[in-house]
Amino acid sequence: MIIQTVFQGLFFAVFMAVFGYFMGEKFNIKLFVFHATFFGLFMGILFPIIVEILTKRILEKNIISIEKDENLVYESGSTLKCKSFSAGGKLILTNKRIAFKPHKLNAKKVFIEISLNEITTVEPKNTLGFIHNIFIVKTKNEELKFYVGENDRDTWVTKIKNFIISSEN
Repeated sequence: MIIQTVFQGLFFAVFMAVFGYFMGEKFNIKLFVFHATFFGLFMGILFPIIVEILTKRILEKNIISIEKDENLVYESGSTLKCKSFSAGGKLILTNKRIAFKPHKLNAKKVFIEISLNEITTVEPKNTLGFIHNIFIVKTKNEELKFYVGENDRDTWVTKIKNFIISSEN
């Protein structure tokens, strides 16, 4: 988070300095430091906290039923992209399945459910080659691409692979 804060602050400050230069302003170190500090703190710390709070509120309202013989293993927000649609929603992993339910805000109300024994592979992928936020679930018939938080991707992949390995034994 600190690296992200510094990077975003410097990026914004450089952008503002270049913009000011083209508008005929002289470089002002105090303004540069202010832009770097303010924007870095806002976008690197405050904005992610606000997004996390709002996301939790939305996910709490999006309920996916769990059967009596199921145990919830993991859940998070996710965006699902497949051939037919793309939607944000809630993704859960139980000891028997993966289930995705779009938020009420989405126009498409498609509920996706995949039994763990139908999954052939789970692959981690990156956005832009360096953002660790995608994993792909493949079955015999389809390929589903889930976009999750950068800190969640490896957890999802590991937990799903563990269940696939344990069901094979």
